[in-house]
Amino acid sequence: MRHDHRDVPPAATAPPAALVTDGRYAFGTYDGPIARINPLDAAGSGLLSGARRIARDFGLKEWEAFQLGDDDHFVLGAVYNAKSLGLLQVLVVDKHAATIARFETRLPSPMLSVARGLSGTSSHGDFAGLRIAIGNEIDDGLVTVDAVRDARGDAPSMALHATGVCDDDEAAHLVIVHPFSDTDALYSHKAMMPMHGSLVIDDERIGFDDDRGFLILDDHHGDYPRPMRYDWITAARRGDTGVVEGFNLTDNQIRDPATYNENAIWMGDTLHRLPPVTFTRPDGPWGPWHARDDQGAVDVTFTPTVRSTMHVGPMKALAEYYAPYGWFSGVIHGRDATLSVDGMFGVGEQKRITI
Repeated sequence: MRHDHRDVPPAATAPPAALVTDGRYAFGTYDGPIARINPLDAAGSGLLSGARRIARDFGLKEWEAFQLGDDDHFVLGAVYNAKSLGLLQVLVVDKHAATIARFETRLPSPMLSVARGLSGTSSHGDFAGLRIAIGNEIDDGLVTVDAVRDARGDAPSMALHATGVCDDDEAAHLVIVHPFSDTDALYSHKAMMPMHGSLVIDDERIGFDDDRGFLILDDHHGDYPRPMRYDWITAARRGDTGVVEGFNLTDNQIRDPATYNENAIWMGDTLHRLPPVTFTRPDGPWGPWHARDDQGAVDVTFTPTVRSTMHVGPMKALAEYYAPYGWFSGVIHGRDATLSVDGMFGVGEQKRITI
């Protein structure tokens, strides 16, 4: 079924050479990587630029994350720098048993590194026996993930090694530079792609099926307002023909979401942008979530089966974060393609952070 949605945001365009030029963000939505990711240059020049750069850097939330898996497992990982603290994380979800294995540690933020740019770079950290490295070779169409944790007491060991293929024949790229204000922006680079790899937990080898494996790249740098808030769901799978298909739906603090949003469906090497959406959770974060737009293009229900939280501070004052995993149902209509999400598995986030 084809829907003619006149209010769908404009198609993505060719990327600029740099994220910031002459002190100003290059606001827009792009179909390929931006070569130079230089958010601190938004501090401008002059006598006070050094102090402004330091202040902007401390307020910049930065992470490179991935979601990967096959028909049986879903894995989320991240190298996350909130500046006040850092986080290394690999979470392994068994879709059918509805169980989660957590491999994560908080650490001082200077002890990890989040790449700025995806050509010949890596995001990495090594702390408390957990080592994660995300290798970025976007120019060569490759993303690699290597994560290892040593066994500690009753906690199991873990070794994850995966390669995603994101050349022009395999993947589409959604690169956004969207305004919170005239001077503050969210930069994100998302791509969905085929993946092959392996995961071993203790002595159990979880072999990803090469014909069913997928990987979602999520590179993220944002001058978020305080408090930082957003709702988000995503999922991917290999379809009947082996092509990766999936979606990303977000309701965040971006200005003018009818023009600037990162809502899209992926169908192999093709991307279809979508209208803005809103989320409702009538039964709270562990009940069904509903994501819909006001044009009838998006009607998605997310039913959590695995709980995951991370709260900070008394009465969750510094961070209130729900990130369940579960199953999706419903349908998403792009201008030229329709994706049924029935039976897809993925993750959602309801986030409010003031630190």
